[in-house]
Amino acid sequence: MKIKKFFAVFLFLILFISPCYATNPDDDIIILYTNDVHCGVDDFIGYSGLAYYRDEMKKLSPYVTLVDAGDHVQGATIGIISHGRYIIEIMNELNYEIVTLGNHEFDYGWGQFENFNKNLKCGYISCNLRDLRNNNLVLPAYKILNYGNTKVAYVGICTPETIGKTTPTYFKDENKNFIYDFDGDDKGEKLCASVQKAADDARKAGADFVIAVGHLGENEDVTKVWSAPFIAEHTRGINAFIDGHSHEVTEALKVKNLDGEEITITQTGTKLHNIGLMKIHTSGQITTKLINEVTGRNENITNLINTLKARYEDTLKSILSRTNFDFLAMDDKGDWLVRNGETNLCNFAADAFLNEAGGLADIAFVNGGGIRTNITKGGINFNNALSVCPFGNTLLIIEVPGQSILDDLEIGARLYPANNGGLLHPAGLTYEIDAKIESPVSVNSAAKSLILDENAPRRVKNVMVHGEELDPKKLYKVIGTNFVLVNNGDGHIFANSKIIKSDFAVDSDSLAHYMKNFDSIPEVYRYAQGRIKFTK
Repeated sequence: MKIKKFFAVFLFLILFISPCYATNPDDDIIILYTNDVHCGVDDFIGYSGLAYYRDEMKKLSPYVTLVDAGDHVQGATIGIISHGRYIIEIMNELNYEIVTLGNHEFDYGWGQFENFNKNLKCGYISCNLRDLRNNNLVLPAYKILNYGNTKVAYVGICTPETIGKTTPTYFKDENKNFIYDFDGDDKGEKLCASVQKAADDARKAGADFVIAVGHLGENEDVTKVWSAPFIAEHTRGINAFIDGHSHEVTEALKVKNLDGEEITITQTGTKLHNIGLMKIHTSGQITTKLINEVTGRNENITNLINTLKARYEDTLKSILSRTNFDFLAMDDKGDWLVRNGETNLCNFAADAFLNEAGGLADIAFVNGGGIRTNITKGGINFNNALSVCPFGNTLLIIEVPGQSILDDLEIGARLYPANNGGLLHPAGLTYEIDAKIESPVSVNSAAKSLILDENAPRRVKNVMVHGEELDPKKLYKVIGTNFVLVNNGDGHIFANSKIIKSDFAVDSDSLAHYMKNFDSIPEVYRYAQGRIKFTK
């Protein structure tokens, strides 16, 4: 009798108390992943190519899942003109099962983000989008999918950079207090804790494998303590990491977690140049591969995209002007030029804003992150203007002391020579950035703001307004987008400003209006004009 009881207790311990080992799948689990598509619905591989490849993979395994790591609703006309609705429609037709948030999912406001979440069939996941009023998560932290007897959990992670990289006021109440947050702090501890909790909870819920789906980034352009490698290295229990945000082509970056286990981080780039292929093999091994070419297209997805485009194509094709040279936002490799240098396109856009002011402003500012694509030589249509300024930001005019302008130029110059979407491109003003001087601007993650050390040396010098030295005490009238001038976009403050004229034009419309002034764009815009001098 005692022997029987002993074996009963022993069996109980084995089944219920001893550590659970992963149940390997009975067939390969194929995870196809995308990130930073930015409305590139028919660019390169395109969504129809993705659907075709997904169908081909289904011939190899019954377990095929589509995953997206954010930034899908913004970046080209089809998203701008529908405020992202058409992209959600396409993703539903593709049957995405796992989607996390990029910062650009908030570009059309909090209310539209809620509409996305409501209408996206699979909904979003994020372990770190938090309602500060009750400390609860806004979305599910993870989702578990079953593949036969194997359970795979997907943990969603959105970069805390989101608040600064979209419009900060979207995350505030009527009293301008933050009511939403992404668990960002100066050391990355809050974010790591949120990711760890989600991974632990998923394991407790029976997950055999945990895949992080993050919009965080890996390179020096993103905040290190919020990056995918940092999170992977400071957590345990995650088997692999699908990433986004920094537009990197990363087939398999290997890092070690807290237990010394090797974790693969992968990212596809942007605009569907590549499709990510992750496999959880029957052995339990996880491999990743990037696919940059497919041999067919899915007819249903092609037809859906064409139907959506037909709703607005005629309006967008009308020619506004012509150019004999290219307007540049990025180089041939797709690397940003407007975030660490002056370009002819930024000069043209700044002049367009100043022109829109109708003589009511002294200065115009365009942030580098607000200029999103090149214009190639030839006919320029409204679609070009809409693609260059895709956010639908409105223009306003403020009256602001010269000292505040100096401070915000310093904020825009703080990361140079690294990329910074907050770099300010002017019209009516010129200035110099001396990178040999350490930036006096630091980040206060707790307050989600920037701190400017007033006693430290400045790297911004020789600021001239229409050829005269800027007077810190004088009031100047400045035109720019609501994102930059009043909504603290990219950390800009423009302290002590007064709104003179509010929300009177859309940035892309202003660009189009200015283009229409010229049968052919003048040669003066062929090259950058030296409005910003850079000293390294």
